[in-house]
Amino acid sequence: MGALKNETGVDAQVSQAPYTIADYINVRAKADGLSQRTIATNTGYSRSRINRILREEDRLPISIIEANTILASMGVGQLEVALANEVIQNNTPIDADGMSVILSLIAVMVDGLPTKIASLLELIEGLESSDIRKEHGIRVRNAIFDMLKALYTDLTDRKDERIDYTKF
Repeated sequence: MGALKNETGVDAQVSQAPYTIADYINVRAKADGLSQRTIATNTGYSRSRINRILREEDRLPISIIEANTILASMGVGQLEVALANEVIQNNTPIDADGMSVILSLIAVMVDGLPTKIASLLELIEGLESSDIRKEHGIRVRNAIFDMLKALYTDLTDRKDERIDYTKF
């Protein structure tokens, strides 16, 4: 891990190189307890091909078809794959483990949301589809971020309260 100095002068840990969809596959496989052998069996790809595209060093490029096939065999939906690609393309400063957890949260949060939003047309009297605009998405995104920030701030505060630092 390398260190970067941000504007405040505090060192922060960041990954040495941008991660790839292969890194994401490895993290998901590890979390699910899947070996490369199991992935090969589930996808029909040879074990040697799986090893060449998923090993940590001297990795061969993975094709989009291979990535989609492997992730589908692991039960990862297309939404989560699209989110992973967005994070990877934007070079988001997060390690692959963190990326996996965050993408899982977002995928669960967004799953079924279009249907729920569409149901507002029936639930709210007088609301028409022309009243719903994409600009509203910015406010919704900001509200979700603020809610998550408050939720996780509260969580970390409670963790601190449970730990008795006076013993150390």
